[in-house]
Amino acid sequence: MNTVEEIRADVAPSIPNLSALDASALDSSNVHYYARSFGDPMARLFWREDRLWLGIVPPHGRAFSEIADLPVVNELTEDRLLVGLRGPAQSHPGFDAAYPLASTPRIIYWHEWSPKMLRAAALRLITLLERLAQYGLTLRNPHPWNLLYDGLNFVYMNPGSIVPMDVETFTRSYEKISRFFIRPLLLIENGMTHLAQRLVADPRDGVPAEDTKRLRRDWATWDPKSEAKQIPLLLDRLAMKVSCLNLSPEGGRWIDYFATDCDFSSGSSWSRKQEVLERLLEDKEIHSILDLGANTGHYGRVAAERGCEVIAADFDPVLVDAIFEESRNRGLSLYPATLDFSHPTPAQGVNGAWFPSAGQRFESDLVLCFALSHHMVFGKYRLDFEQVARGVRSFSRRWALVEYVERGKIRPKEWRPDADPWYTADHFADALRRHFPAVTVLAPAKDGRRLLVCGPERRLA
Repeated sequence: MNTVEEIRADVAPSIPNLSALDASALDSSNVHYYARSFGDPMARLFWREDRLWLGIVPPHGRAFSEIADLPVVNELTEDRLLVGLRGPAQSHPGFDAAYPLASTPRIIYWHEWSPKMLRAAALRLITLLERLAQYGLTLRNPHPWNLLYDGLNFVYMNPGSIVPMDVETFTRSYEKISRFFIRPLLLIENGMTHLAQRLVADPRDGVPAEDTKRLRRDWATWDPKSEAKQIPLLLDRLAMKVSCLNLSPEGGRWIDYFATDCDFSSGSSWSRKQEVLERLLEDKEIHSILDLGANTGHYGRVAAERGCEVIAADFDPVLVDAIFEESRNRGLSLYPATLDFSHPTPAQGVNGAWFPSAGQRFESDLVLCFALSHHMVFGKYRLDFEQVARGVRSFSRRWALVEYVERGKIRPKEWRPDADPWYTADHFADALRRHFPAVTVLAPAKDGRRLLVCGPERRLA
């Protein structure tokens, strides 16, 4: 039984008594949808407590149950190309059936992925489409909000988007693939990473064809007049070409920072940070870490190796690429993200509810803010200590480790004359105390840098 038709003919639906399930009208005041999935007429993702659920919109419950029983769906779930369902169908107002998903990764939106993350996501999606095409199936909604990084791989999170293949459905789907994967990757290959990130952040339009007229590639075009048998050939060609795109710009200023500038000898600020981090991780209530300004992710990996859920974020996509590749090479579960501390991803949609802010999604038990605050105070950012403290606190549930860099380490050309009276460790601690119940200023390392331990109680005095 390999096709939808065979399943429909020979296998009874796996959901019993669908008609008995509550299919009353949906009430958005009682349903917190994930992203803009409320616009999908067939299958919607929504939150129940802290877990994502799949709701099947009437009258599609029986059709979904038939597709969910196909052997290929189980194979794709085992291969982590497709999220699994946890348990049988349950009743939920407004749906034919509702299922808790087997896992709910941290939400890192597609416009927060680095270039190599975007390519990896595209290749996973293409592989999923190729496997489905073998059984006469495709995805109705291959939008990147349905593709989440689980710390090791990209996983498609909406099994309700699987539908029988036809050229018209594939043509509509392929336009989304082009707008959110292929065209952004072409922009990146041509040195326009910043433009690609800004355009692709539009959840409705992505990158329209007219924005990449000069970058068109024959291998990336699909003729809607083609026959369905041409679809596997297109997907195979697409995978090969996407794999070969050059997404590696010359290394930026900070790419070799840990290799060339960091001294991990005894008593140095770098070894001190690792020692203090490891001592804090002895607290069994610290499960999640956000490493702000992570560079290539050294301290985030230290935490991940100790079993913590880690988000390693940096403003530079080149650095996030390095975090992504190194963690995957090590088989280490970790969430890379492109994030500018001075301008974190804001909430979007009606009442900011469709796409929650980075502060909501990245909130963690412990925030690391190493070698970052002085860059926010000086240079182009020109924040003050109060703004830095508020920013750190906005991501922290309980704890934060914040580094203070003494004046002698600031580049003279970046120094602000107005900072003379207030740029001190004590003033920084005072600002942090307005947001954390307890702040401990640790003794300076041999290079003069100091750590401030912020939390619900005094620790590591």
